[in-house]
Amino acid sequence: MRAPRAVALLRGLCAAALLCAVTLFTFGAAGMAAATSAATTADPSGGADAPVIRVGQVDAARSPAQVQGWLTGGAVGELKVAVAGAAAVPAEARLSTELGRSTNVVVVLDNSALLGNAVVQLSKKAVAPFMPGAGVVDSLSIVSTGGGSKVEIANSTSEVAVQDALSRVRPLGESATWDGLSAAADLLENRGSDTNGTVVLFAASASTAQNGGSAAALAALRKAGVDLQVVAAASNPNLEGISSMVGDLGGSLQVLQADTEIVPQFEYASEIIKGRFEFEVNTPNGDVSLVPLTLSAGESATNIAYVPGLLRVGSTALASTPEASGGLFGFLKNPYMKWLIVLLGVAAVVTIVWTVLSMVIPDENSLSRRLSAYEEVEAGPTEADITGVEGHATVPIIQRAVKMTGSIADRRGLTEKLELDLERANLPLRAPEVMFFVAAAAATLMLLTFLLTRSLIPALIAGILAVVLPRAILNMRIRRRQKAFGDQLPDTLTLLAGTIRAGYAVSQGFESVSTEISEPMGRELRRVVTETRLGRSLEESLEAVAERMDSADFEWAVMAIRIQREVGGNLAELLATVAETMTQRERLRREVSTLTAEGKMSAIIIGLLPPGLAVVMWVMNPAYISELFQPGLGYMLLGVAVLMMGIGFAWMKKTITIEV
Repeated sequence: MRAPRAVALLRGLCAAALLCAVTLFTFGAAGMAAATSAATTADPSGGADAPVIRVGQVDAARSPAQVQGWLTGGAVGELKVAVAGAAAVPAEARLSTELGRSTNVVVVLDNSALLGNAVVQLSKKAVAPFMPGAGVVDSLSIVSTGGGSKVEIANSTSEVAVQDALSRVRPLGESATWDGLSAAADLLENRGSDTNGTVVLFAASASTAQNGGSAAALAALRKAGVDLQVVAAASNPNLEGISSMVGDLGGSLQVLQADTEIVPQFEYASEIIKGRFEFEVNTPNGDVSLVPLTLSAGESATNIAYVPGLLRVGSTALASTPEASGGLFGFLKNPYMKWLIVLLGVAAVVTIVWTVLSMVIPDENSLSRRLSAYEEVEAGPTEADITGVEGHATVPIIQRAVKMTGSIADRRGLTEKLELDLERANLPLRAPEVMFFVAAAAATLMLLTFLLTRSLIPALIAGILAVVLPRAILNMRIRRRQKAFGDQLPDTLTLLAGTIRAGYAVSQGFESVSTEISEPMGRELRRVVTETRLGRSLEESLEAVAERMDSADFEWAVMAIRIQREVGGNLAELLATVAETMTQRERLRREVSTLTAEGKMSAIIIGLLPPGLAVVMWVMNPAYISELFQPGLGYMLLGVAVLMMGIGFAWMKKTITIEV
């Protein structure tokens, strides 16, 4: 009856896993679709009929609050504002140029060799709308990223000097986009208080970080207080990170579908900069934590929300609903979540196929197993009849692979130890099957991790975890069973002493106790009774139990029984004395465990705190924590952290471990 129950339990677990996977896959697909839509939707061109309103920041630390943004395709005088659901009124907004503010622009050009000369020349030509004096730009800087970040010209007011600097830009090496953004932030950090700073980024290829990654670039741009106008290729693998950066800083993102769009999109970015506006709005009185704000111009409208008393920058911080900037969908926008969702989707499909096949194809094993008891079998007993362990590999090719794995393990002396551990854990599995399936799972997990991360180190870590985790679970099960066995031992000896006082022989006493005591003691004693009936001596069977369960207390009890049977004496009184001694020792162990519980809990909390904080930071700001997973300093810091945590664990374990 155990096999049908196991199949039913397995099907129930698979159904639960299927439900969880489908749920995560559905929500994840929706979250990724929303993230992809937000990341890849190109802004309309300058000839669009409807105005486009973007809000860059709201400074509610001052009274009245100051709103800054960009209006494209419409007149600033058309702007209307509605605060907290009130009727819309004219915003009385003014352009930055009307307020006497100058504009400093840094153009960060991707000139990697991967793009080719034609694309680089187009991007250089597209800089024309940002030339000093051509529009609202007062000074222009050029930073190239091919072969590393390089400042071609800084804060120039001369169009001739800028053209001369652009003439020196050629396709070169790989693009260091993040380093180029950091250099742009440095150029704009010390501008005047009445000067707007804008970084225009052209990103068409993947970025390599030489002096810092995206987190360092974002921190530098935030410190400089600039906005980010991006023209990026749809094929850029960093598009999602760039889109997130635009949302954090304020600005726009134009996604290129063809090289011919480079010049028009640069022109549109210049129109966005020209439409920078400012106006003031009064915050409603009362205790409000979030003030909704609606800006409209013609048929276009934009909804944001700001926090009274705080400065909020970027569309992410100014989202009108918390879900837009965090929550479940914010978590699902994490760049690593899509791979997890894909794996869950694959697991869901496999589970569905397996469930359908299980329902369609009849299971004949159960019927065959029940009828086998009534069949006359001339052959001798099989390995499964002797050990009670049946093979779980039914596919011929897997059976051959398991057999090969077993022969290799036998030559290296690995099978005997694993068989003993499986027997100690009471797991009806064969050692060759366990080794084969663990090795197959480790290889599969390593391959999937390598395909997803394109890095050997995470793949090796995944493979090591796939090997170590089953062993850890097996050891935990063994320790749990051994502890339960030790806890039952005093009661077992007391019951055995009572049966001997009642007139039973020792062998009869073990048989009687085995039917009364629960697992795991009951199973081990029933095995002793079966072995003695087959001709093995009682002492040898009991010593095999002590060795199998690795119980020194049971070994002492067996020694006491052996000595008593050799020299005579009152066995019942001896067993009662041994049981009382074990009870007192167990009481002392529990007192020591109580006294060291605080230290154990402290070790657990302190040990889980660093990885827990890392997970929280990974969910909240993946770009910041991802710097630890970069080759070089990041890997070195991770290694040092793991080493120090290991030393701390060993130290605390040694402190709270007291032998009784």
